[in-house]
Amino acid sequence: CDRSARAVFLGRYPVDHFRRQYSVLSDAGDGAQGAAGDYSVDLREVLRKLWRRKLVIVATVVSAVVVAGVILTQIVPRYTARALLMIESRDTNVVDVEAVMVGLPMDAEAVRSEIEVIRSRGLAKKVIGRLDLDRDPEFNESLRRRGLIAQLLDPATYLPEAWLAVVGAGDTDAYLTDAERADRARARIVNAFLDRLEVTRLGRSRVVAVAFESQSPQVAAVVANTLAERYILEQLEAKFEATQRVTAWLNERIDTLRETVDASERLVEAFRNQSGLIQGQDTTLARQQISELSTQLILARTARAESEARFRQVQELLASGGIESALEVLESPLIQRLREQESDVRRKAAELSTEFGEKHPRMINARAEARDLRANIEAEVDKIAKGYDNEANIARAREASLDQSLDELKAQAAEANKHEIRLRALEREATANRMLLETFLARFKETSAQEDIDIQQPDARVISRADVPDKPSSPRSRIVLAVVLVGSILLGVLLVFVIEHLDRGFRSGEQLEQETGVGVLALVPALKGLSRAARDPASHALQRPGSAYGESIRTLYTGLQLSHVDAPPRKIMIASSLPKEGKTALVGSLGRMQAATGKSVVMIDADLRRPSLHALLGLRDQPGLVELLAGEAELEDVLQTDTASGAHFIAAGRAAPSPPDLVGSDRMTALLDRLAESHDLVIIDSPPVMAVSDARILSKQVDATVFVVRWADTRREVVANALRQMTRAGGPMAGVVLSMVDTRKHAQYGYGDSGTYYGRLKKYYTG
Repeated sequence: CDRSARAVFLGRYPVDHFRRQYSVLSDAGDGAQGAAGDYSVDLREVLRKLWRRKLVIVATVVSAVVVAGVILTQIVPRYTARALLMIESRDTNVVDVEAVMVGLPMDAEAVRSEIEVIRSRGLAKKVIGRLDLDRDPEFNESLRRRGLIAQLLDPATYLPEAWLAVVGAGDTDAYLTDAERADRARARIVNAFLDRLEVTRLGRSRVVAVAFESQSPQVAAVVANTLAERYILEQLEAKFEATQRVTAWLNERIDTLRETVDASERLVEAFRNQSGLIQGQDTTLARQQISELSTQLILARTARAESEARFRQVQELLASGGIESALEVLESPLIQRLREQESDVRRKAAELSTEFGEKHPRMINARAEARDLRANIEAEVDKIAKGYDNEANIARAREASLDQSLDELKAQAAEANKHEIRLRALEREATANRMLLETFLARFKETSAQEDIDIQQPDARVISRADVPDKPSSPRSRIVLAVVLVGSILLGVLLVFVIEHLDRGFRSGEQLEQETGVGVLALVPALKGLSRAARDPASHALQRPGSAYGESIRTLYTGLQLSHVDAPPRKIMIASSLPKEGKTALVGSLGRMQAATGKSVVMIDADLRRPSLHALLGLRDQPGLVELLAGEAELEDVLQTDTASGAHFIAAGRAAPSPPDLVGSDRMTALLDRLAESHDLVIIDSPPVMAVSDARILSKQVDATVFVVRWADTRREVVANALRQMTRAGGPMAGVVLSMVDTRKHAQYGYGDSGTYYGRLKKYYTG
């Protein structure tokens, strides 16, 4: 029940004395509530659950192993052969062909790419064609014989053709052309081939394993080796074809480049001639002329400066009268001769002056000759001075002419520079075309040499050929059976826990007390089979009081007495949640056993709708309680005596229109009080709590209520709901009885009360 209901019940009728009385139930049980009120999961409890459900685990394991064994016997064994390839890049170094035909880079992506190439459909088709696998029924399903199971699983076997299209199981190739049907058939063969092929990389190496699975070990080995060889051959063919394509393309490209180079060079020369950019030695003609004129201009300026300097010197000498001392005058041969003649004449005149007088004709002639020579010398000096002036003028004129010519050439060069920009662009284009042509010519020679297949090497090689396997790779019977065994054990364990979780009944008094908070008075064992004891438990308790069943009834009565030590209850009601929980048998057994001990006992069947206590005791059902409460009969008329035990009995009587009104009436209260005064024990058999409200009404009119719960049958939610209703009714609750306990199974649960009436304790009972 919920916390509020438990609080109300425990507040009014605490169960601590039940816990003290039956301390073995709360202290010895595994997984019991601790002092702090916590619950812990015990490994022993888990093992006990598995042990008591061991048949579930065994059945699961046996079923799974048998099914797996049958399936393994029906599976056709398959064999796997494996060839190993090394993916690598080889350099032949015959010519520099790396720029044209690059080998595989050795990285993980390259290896994975090659794995996909090996698994490609194109390569698979070539291997299938090479080995004629399309004629093998293993790969071509159209050649297989259909077994009985396959025919039974095929809807076409038992469905009309019109229905096959509806369920999608008809012949989907019926509306295809012959070519399309053939393509689809080939695709299925390729799919079957690829399903049996496995290409994997071994660790982080460059070794690739090509594994093929087949029903025939020979076919598996042949296919694996053929696939590896075909893959290597495909690499060689791909390289050779690539070389041929490159060679053809280069040849065509070279022809185009030759025309392009010729056209670009002709365009350069035409533009050079058109723009006047005539090429000289290492430069253009205009630039050579500018360089030469610049040199001449510098020389002319130097010569002009020298001439002007000499002319200024001559002028200064003329002004000072020392012209004759000038170097140019002194070095003049004519002036030197004239001076020599003048010297001779003066010497002659000096000689004559000693002989003749100043007016002597010879003296006059000598002086006249000297004057003529001096005049000639002076005339010649004047000529030299004028020559210096003319030389300076010529130098100036030459410098001016060169300067003018240089300016004209510079203007022409500036214009030529503009044309040179276009000329350089044309020359660069022509140079680039020429270099490209030379590169393509070199590549053409290299790729032409590569057409020789002898110098080409594949990027992979076979390092281990596939051998014919001698053992099947699948099915791996031992591994499969081991996995099935482990899996079935785990499944069995899971089923056990699922079953335990779905088991919503109470399996022990300890469990019942923990869930409901109500003390357990007794555990009543079940009387099994078709024996007389099972049919008449009340007589069995009376005839065999020392049996486990009889001891449980005495334990129940002892618990009732100890629940109220000062004032033991005399009016006791036996209630339950649902019918068939052993409530009526408990009433008859308790009443008869207590009557047999000499107590005055009266049993009342208060289930006015479906009475059954009279049948158990073998007494009449009318008149009874209904007639007594209705005033139609007296107590002496309805009070019967059980001949087996001497107990009194009041039957339910005839059907009542409103049972709750009768059991809740004052007459019912007065009747119970009267019977309690005249008898030691009044035991009432009430209807189920969940069915009608009679039990809740009666609970307030009795001294104690015993609530019966059927072992492992009544759901916990139902018990909690019924107890909640009884608690809200306000009647005194003495405790709970767990009835119809299977003592053998109960002993397997390992609770504190497990093994009661079983095992080593069984020797204390007489039957």
